[in-house]
Amino acid sequence: MAGFDLLIRGGTLILPDEGKEIKLNVAVSGGRIAALTADSPEAREVIDADGLFVAPGFIDTHMHDEEVEDGDTVELALLRQGVTTAFAGNCGTGPLARDILPFRERPWLNLGYLTGHTKLREAAGVQDIYSAAPPEAVAEMKSLLRSELQNGSFGLSVGLEYLPETPPSEVEALFETAAEFEKIWIPVHIRSDGPAAVNATDEILGYAEKWPLRFQISHAGSMTAFGRLAEVLAHIDSAVERGLDVTFDCYPYDAFCTRLGSAVFDPGFEERWGKGRDALEIGSGALRGRRLDEAGLYERLRKEAPDTLIIAHVMRGDEVELCLSHPRCAVASDSLLKNGHGHPRAAGTFPRALRMLRDKGFSWPEAVRRCTSLPASMAWLEDKGRIAEGCAADFVIFNGDELRDNATFRQELLPPSGVKWVVLGGETAVKENEITGAPKGKLLRRSA
Repeated sequence: MAGFDLLIRGGTLILPDEGKEIKLNVAVSGGRIAALTADSPEAREVIDADGLFVAPGFIDTHMHDEEVEDGDTVELALLRQGVTTAFAGNCGTGPLARDILPFRERPWLNLGYLTGHTKLREAAGVQDIYSAAPPEAVAEMKSLLRSELQNGSFGLSVGLEYLPETPPSEVEALFETAAEFEKIWIPVHIRSDGPAAVNATDEILGYAEKWPLRFQISHAGSMTAFGRLAEVLAHIDSAVERGLDVTFDCYPYDAFCTRLGSAVFDPGFEERWGKGRDALEIGSGALRGRRLDEAGLYERLRKEAPDTLIIAHVMRGDEVELCLSHPRCAVASDSLLKNGHGHPRAAGTFPRALRMLRDKGFSWPEAVRRCTSLPASMAWLEDKGRIAEGCAADFVIFNGDELRDNATFRQELLPPSGVKWVVLGGETAVKENEITGAPKGKLLRRSA
């Protein structure tokens, strides 16, 4: 009788925290790593990883799958590129558990949720994004947040740029509730991108000074890669040196994507970015692929189809690379699709980031760390992001020479090259870009 459920044989293990590559076999039982060995014990299933790298499954701390009617598209795109654990509900859009969990009972990957500030406002009857929530609504929001955190939400997500007139007192009221719990995580889409990004980052660092919570600056590249990134990174570094609990993430593209009806595209955005409407590409709907520079098109779509996704080619690529190169920057996709269309980051982020880092001279362990053990520690996932006995048996097995993203702005869901297997909980979930069998993921709930 086979001794183990799975044996990954002949591969080179990437140990991100140790900074090592080592040739050992991995034996798996009960969804956990049972042994790292030079021997070849019997197993029910054997993966021949000769000539390949075996890395911990990638962890995406910033993605979106809040479209109730489509939970599969983003999850499958992430899974095919090696993501085995992901967190949805960022930028303030995280739905209440009652509204999303019944539709996510069998996710394709390990999936956790954050509770969104915007959704708390809406549940409390506040619909105007340009007004502060009245005191009675704030009280209801605090009660709802407390319930969500008690029932397993991983934290509070905030999207200040989408709620531009929100006073600090409103978000701090929610921080007060979050501080009642341990290991709470507050990803924040800061209040402004472009020239004001330094002050907007300092706002969050001020909150971190005051509240015993972990703050994560969301997609730092897309917010600050307008000539301000180095200054923002210096401010974050100084805050961390002072003992503040602040992290950040970035995706490896010089274009962001969000909805046209959001406050991001309020008048004045061209001056903020120093780019015209010809830099804005329609990412969803019947006009997908068109630029927004046609006379009257911006006004018409913003009024008639505000949920249209817009891809803004406005960021500095050298600053995005600088952000990803920072030792405390986690790779995260910010996946966002509408009816299967949007930005290629949903399908290409992790291979693209790894290739970018390798091209800049980083070792495989250094590059992989930004996709695995670093985001795991940011989300307090003690059993993920590492290859060690007792850890979750989540792996991505890839050819280092072939690994690269293929998704484009016209074909945003093309899977990457070089990913040979993705293993989730000790079971093969992807083989050569093909999904194998039924969903193998689990809904994650914060246990602290």
